[in-house]
Amino acid sequence: MTVAGVILAAGSSTRMGRPKQLLPVRGRPLLELVVDAACTSRLDPVVVVLGAGAGRIRAGVRWGRASIVLNRRHAEGISSSLRAGIAALDAGVEAAMVILGDQPGVSAPLIDRLLEVWAGSGRPLAAMSRAGLLQPPALLAREAWAEVRALRGDTGLRALLRSRPELVAALEVGPQAGVLADVDTPDDWRQAQP
Repeated sequence: MTVAGVILAAGSSTRMGRPKQLLPVRGRPLLELVVDAACTSRLDPVVVVLGAGAGRIRAGVRWGRASIVLNRRHAEGISSSLRAGIAALDAGVEAAMVILGDQPGVSAPLIDRLLEVWAGSGRPLAAMSRAGLLQPPALLAREAWAEVRALRGDTGLRALLRSRPELVAALEVGPQAGVLADVDTPDDWRQAQP
């Protein structure tokens, strides 16, 4: 089974006030940590969707085996990045795991565990769950991609997952709240430091 990784990192970081993709976390750029986790996992291929500040981010991150997709319509919201990432995948890809580029707690073992949960479930979707709330990283079988293509504006996978929970195999992360935390504000960044 060919499962690709799609990392969303096209946002303009308005709440942060500077490109959060390049903020140092554990001595490395935030986005590089996420890319490294995906490239170390069983996901193959791995694509990263860039948009705002793409030139600077491209130069500031080590990409490993990941390829870059440029979303020129990133100002339209996260749905445009989802569509760009899915559109970049070859016909042989059977599923895609969508990972947010601002979740430094996501690791290769966590990604691989979600892959296993999905593969054993027979369901078209899988996602992380904290306190019963489904959220990315999330895995979508090709049959669910049409719903992703229909998303518009700043609507991402959380809305899709939470509207169709019966189709989702959930991997509960339990009390490890920091694992799925996004880095959106300077306070979030401070909390992400070791």
